[in-house]
Amino acid sequence: MAQVQGGYLVAKTLHELGVRTIFTLAGGHINPIYNACIDMGIRLVDTHHEQGAAMAADAYGRVSKSPGICLVTAGPGFTNALTGVAGAHMSNAPFILLSGRSGVEENDKLSLQEIDQQAMAAPITKWARTVYDPLRIPEYLSNAYKRAVSDRPGPVYLGMSYEVLYPECDDKKLSPYNTLIPSSKLEPGEEDIEKFVKLLKKSKRPVAIAGSGSWYSDSHTELLNFIERTDIPIFTLNFGRGIVSDDHPNCFGPASASAPNGFKKITSEADLIILLGIRLSLYIGFGRTFNPKAKVVQIDIESSEIGRNRPADLGIVGDLSRVLSKVTRYTEENSVSINSSSWLKKATLLTEKERVKGDKLRSSNKKPIHPVRVARAVEEVLGGEGILVIDGGDTQAWTDGYYSVKNPGHYVKGGPLGCMGVGVPFAIGTKVARPEKQIALITGDGAVGMNFMEFETAIRHKLPFVAIVCNDGAWGMTKHQLEITYGNKRPKIGVDLGLTPFHEVINALGGYGELVDSPKELNPAIERAISSGLPSVVNIVSDPNAVSGATYAITEMMMSANKR
Repeated sequence: MAQVQGGYLVAKTLHELGVRTIFTLAGGHINPIYNACIDMGIRLVDTHHEQGAAMAADAYGRVSKSPGICLVTAGPGFTNALTGVAGAHMSNAPFILLSGRSGVEENDKLSLQEIDQQAMAAPITKWARTVYDPLRIPEYLSNAYKRAVSDRPGPVYLGMSYEVLYPECDDKKLSPYNTLIPSSKLEPGEEDIEKFVKLLKKSKRPVAIAGSGSWYSDSHTELLNFIERTDIPIFTLNFGRGIVSDDHPNCFGPASASAPNGFKKITSEADLIILLGIRLSLYIGFGRTFNPKAKVVQIDIESSEIGRNRPADLGIVGDLSRVLSKVTRYTEENSVSINSSSWLKKATLLTEKERVKGDKLRSSNKKPIHPVRVARAVEEVLGGEGILVIDGGDTQAWTDGYYSVKNPGHYVKGGPLGCMGVGVPFAIGTKVARPEKQIALITGDGAVGMNFMEFETAIRHKLPFVAIVCNDGAWGMTKHQLEITYGNKRPKIGVDLGLTPFHEVINALGGYGELVDSPKELNPAIERAISSGLPSVVNIVSDPNAVSGATYAITEMMMSANKR
């Protein structure tokens, strides 16, 4: 018989589940877990703010495909982490939030940090529970892990008071549990595969669009086989970026109506839209650019997602890699030939016309520096093998449209929550998940300031990455929205920041930083930052008048309320 603290059971169960890193900020409620992590060999990446810990765990989960673990204390520690949890929820990232909570014996007594944490977490998690018995900690924790990774991934929450974490209990009396992760590789029926192939055969102008589901299903090989056998054009979005390289002749880049790649035109002419693990969110224009007469095939791991914003003519519930594998097998066994090469050629011509405009921005040597010119420099220095993290408003939108992604899991961005400030924590979480990779962050000056002190976290934990800051001295997207809505002559308040010397701040913290105001210095400066081996900032004087297509689209959407 061994007497162990509840906190030890948390660390031990996490270790059994394969967890070796926790993103966290200290607090009295969770001290027993901290103490036990020493014995378990679990690394604690401690941040300056719980929001940073949650966002880093979110990125870790997306990049590694295993749950990012965020451990925080009760009350404000918990509430500070909620923005990160909400981001993970809307982007379907595997994530576990563990927190302390006020004592059960103090319920409804206005105790210190007494709030209903489970109720607050429930709307933005797949599963939210509170553990009241230390003997059930392994049971609850292993169930939380399984729920975070099963079917469509997402965040889960477990709260534990000091009455659960501090007392000792007999580890021979634990509730039964196991840490085996069941497969959620759902397979479709043969009837659905046959219907899909019939639609493919009838189609003259099919288009495929792959989202984050293609990443989580490990469908890179199956997807590549599918588009090459059929010669279908494909666009990608979010963590689907790079699932087929942007250099591939069938891949046309981001699925965005504001991207300079013909997405809007091509989808408006398509007669079959194939949605591969992607949700029709704002980022894809809710599907409104699609040809209204086009047939829609939607493949998703979650049945409730099929038909959102655009009814599907055929919905297939299943793991994407399994579905595409079955489609390929069916066409081979039945000698079905599908060739869309003539349509692919036409789509390529449409895209090339659009990209001429983008090439001018990519090669521009004007000052102040355009964000697209910045994206080109980062792309050249990373060479396709490094992982890019993006953050900000206009800065993110420009990068989204013009940055070429060549490998799966090498493009990390926020998601439908639209939260700025994720960049530095995301870079930290990504570096922990992929320590062998060079990590770069392209961000705006407003966004990078939100969690800037997490650079000190990166320095302390020896997690080098380079942040390239497009510094236009303002909350650029909001400032441009005001100008579009109310005119340039109208005074604008609350949106100007000035040229913040982030490069000097990072130097003071012990990292590396420099200021760049010439396009010719971009590549050398980024290379020097990387060579420093330190968390770095290249602070770039960027064009304050660069207004992205996304800004115009969002502003138009908001102004359309006047027309209803």
